[in-house]
Amino acid sequence: MSLSMLKRIKESSANKSGIYSLLNAEAGRNIVILGNGPSLHQMEFDKITNPIFIGINGSALIAKEQGFKEQYYVLSDLRFVNDPLKMDILKNNLDSNTKIIVRSELEAKVKAELKQEILTTRALGRDGFSDDLTKGYYFGCTTTMLALQLASYIGGNNIFLCGVDLKYDFAKPRFYEESKIHTIDNFSCVQIHNIRNAYKHLKENNINLFHCSPNSLIKPYLPYYELSK
Repeated sequence: MSLSMLKRIKESSANKSGIYSLLNAEAGRNIVILGNGPSLHQMEFDKITNPIFIGINGSALIAKEQGFKEQYYVLSDLRFVNDPLKMDILKNNLDSNTKIIVRSELEAKVKAELKQEILTTRALGRDGFSDDLTKGYYFGCTTTMLALQLASYIGGNNIFLCGVDLKYDFAKPRFYEESKIHTIDNFSCVQIHNIRNAYKHLKENNINLFHCSPNSLIKPYLPYYELSK
């Protein structure tokens, strides 16, 4: 994030707490975003130096399984919040110190389920990229977009998308087993469009964005970084 951009955000966010407290908190760090695609099991995260993890939906399972902590966690999918079994994933596996950032409409439901502090940001619209989460974020039909805008906001220098496959096996669309598989929304084109635009926006601000899933539909649009076993 450029100095001029950082200055503008600080000026527009003066005297704000909550989400503002995260601004540039991880300046210059490597950020790993944990998608929920089956390829997440193929990742060797120790190939990235001292990463900061941002979890999404069921990612707390793999963090606990592999013995690392998610420093941040984002949630914007109402279906996940409304599914008691999926919320149990968070209650039983999410680290007590993880910072949770949710779409503002989900705040009450998430606070009723979790003990961690909940920070919120509102949805500004579908297509775009926000550099100031105190104003809101663009949802892009995928929680990955909230994670990307958070990764930029906290000052990440290199951002790695892991398990963002964007292709769905209807028998097992995610890396974890589901007793009830949610209907898959056919928004891949919108998701790819927004992630590609995020890549271009980040590149203009000297932030690198890579994808790490070898068969992801995003592969033609982002540089690939090898993490597969």
